[in-house]
Amino acid sequence: MSFLEHSLEHELSAPEHSLQLDTGVRLEFLDTGILRVRPLSGGHYRVLISCGIHGNETAPMEMVDQLFAEIKSGELAVNNELLFIIGNPPAANKAKRFVDENLNRLFSGKHQGSTTQEAARARRIEQVTSAYFAEGSEPRLHYDLHTAIRGSQFEKFAVYPYLHKRHWSTPQIGFLERCGLGAVLLSNQPSGTFSYFTSHQFGADAFTVELGKVEKFGDNDMTKFADAMQGLRGLVDASERFESEPRSIQVFEVVEEVIKRSDNFKLHFADDANNFTEFAKGAVLATDIDYEYKTQRDGERFVFPITNVPIGQRAMLVVAPTSI
Repeated sequence: MSFLEHSLEHELSAPEHSLQLDTGVRLEFLDTGILRVRPLSGGHYRVLISCGIHGNETAPMEMVDQLFAEIKSGELAVNNELLFIIGNPPAANKAKRFVDENLNRLFSGKHQGSTTQEAARARRIEQVTSAYFAEGSEPRLHYDLHTAIRGSQFEKFAVYPYLHKRHWSTPQIGFLERCGLGAVLLSNQPSGTFSYFTSHQFGADAFTVELGKVEKFGDNDMTKFADAMQGLRGLVDASERFESEPRSIQVFEVVEEVIKRSDNFKLHFADDANNFTEFAKGAVLATDIDYEYKTQRDGERFVFPITNVPIGQRAMLVVAPTSI
């Protein structure tokens, strides 16, 4: 049974068990959708690859399952410490983004006070992640793989969590570019995302990585992820050393976080408009009670617009080109 199949079959919990491969690699199934991979000897990095935080984002889950198959068969050597997480198996079984609430808004303790299924899962993921990163002193890496509901001017892009007083890593951005990403978005404030949690709590080089559009299981064209898969394999076998700088990847900064204030919230562009659609100065992008967002300069763009979020949550980001 594959890692993905096992996770979906035991969607709420699974007993711990382990498997020693002929290669000397040890697979430790810590819970449903949580797999610790121990190499024969320690590596250069302590790597976390997560996916399925939103249950309808299937391609990243299939990518992680392929990595698991290659490790299990011995085709892919394991030379770094690894943790794989499939975030929300119950939502994946329902082909839904989430069951009760958005798991990727519940990290960094934001699950406290909530009794939903996703809140419990966020607590469990935080526990496992904290234990994993506490084990060793290797530099910590986290790539949280997603696909988007909406199309994008940049098919693949990453969100770089807010770093507080730390500095952006250009070698990391160079790695993302080699994985086929066309843009990176620099966040400007804390959030409840999984990548912000690992970045802020553990100093990990962490990213939310958007790899294309949402599709059903089995409908993904996996050839579109060839560069990303090659990059992930480099993390597993330690051939990736982050020695190259970015060349042409475009960098954006957040200029406005648009919050839904009431049920009167409205977006003022087409429902099928792509992420990173560019607007001239003065364009009205969103309105609400006593609120209007009008672009402040040429070249502003929107990312992640969604109207059916709870009042008080983010409904859209407005971004603009910048440089590091």
